[in-house]
Amino acid sequence: MRKTFVQTLTELMGRDRKIVALTADMGYGVFEELQSSNPDRFINTGVSEANTVGIAAGLALSGYLPFFYAQAPFATMRCFEQVRLDVASNNLNVKIVGTSAGFNLSQYGVSHYAVEDVSLMRLLPNMTVICPGDLYEAKEATLASVTIKNPVYIRIGRSDSFGPDRLIHKGRPDFKIGKSILLKDGTDIAIIATGSMLLTACRVEERLKSGGISTALVSMHTVKPIDEEILSYLGNKVRFIFTIEEHSKIGGLGSAVFEAVSGIYKASVIMLGTEDRFLHVAGSREYLLKCHSLTVDQISEKIIKVYKSNA
Repeated sequence: MRKTFVQTLTELMGRDRKIVALTADMGYGVFEELQSSNPDRFINTGVSEANTVGIAAGLALSGYLPFFYAQAPFATMRCFEQVRLDVASNNLNVKIVGTSAGFNLSQYGVSHYAVEDVSLMRLLPNMTVICPGDLYEAKEATLASVTIKNPVYIRIGRSDSFGPDRLIHKGRPDFKIGKSILLKDGTDIAIIATGSMLLTACRVEERLKSGGISTALVSMHTVKPIDEEILSYLGNKVRFIFTIEEHSKIGGLGSAVFEAVSGIYKASVIMLGTEDRFLHVAGSREYLLKCHSLTVDQISEKIIKVYKSNA
């Protein structure tokens, strides 16, 4: 997914000389072609994410379109004050790209887990939050981000979680910021997933289908602004809406859906995400997801239990 983003950004920079790429000493192995073709518009600031946000804000005020690329925990949490005051408060045209989100940097331990970033970015006024679910969505998110003149946070995973063998879409999807993609309609329950959990949601839907549960499946690539139209459609149609995300249950996709549905529509919202606790262990991404009951088996079991107990 990182390569898809950088390739798309390189194409955009070839068409628009106002676009500038900034990185805080990250992106080795993916930025070389972009740097070679645009040496005057590629800035490596070193390990100084907060300063990089300030530079990006200055570039935006000077008429440029900066893309700031860093690992998700450092693009959002380490420099939250600068993102809040320099970028969001001034409603500047800065694109922040948080890579290796969720548990995708599991080998580096707890400092590199990013399960709070969506919540932080979502609470900022003026900020759009996009979490693409496969390579096609990553490309479209990058292209769409330049069409709006406000701050955007794009949350992406690593290539090992979003390889060509893990594509959700068969071709270019109908991608619009603020509008979800209904992958499959259903009448019993709905699953709304975002980002790296979209593939998991697809596999869960297959399990439920074999068990006779008709499931609507939605890719909610834009968490802010949330697609209230699809929520209205599903909220009046199914009994349960399950949200799935590689992020805390607090403040992310689940919270956004709950805020839009609760007390308005008949469907109950059940949020499936990381628990409200720190995980003081390291391991593979799959192991860490299992610690939070976010595997295909665990999610399927949870949904079936809720559905059958309310049949």
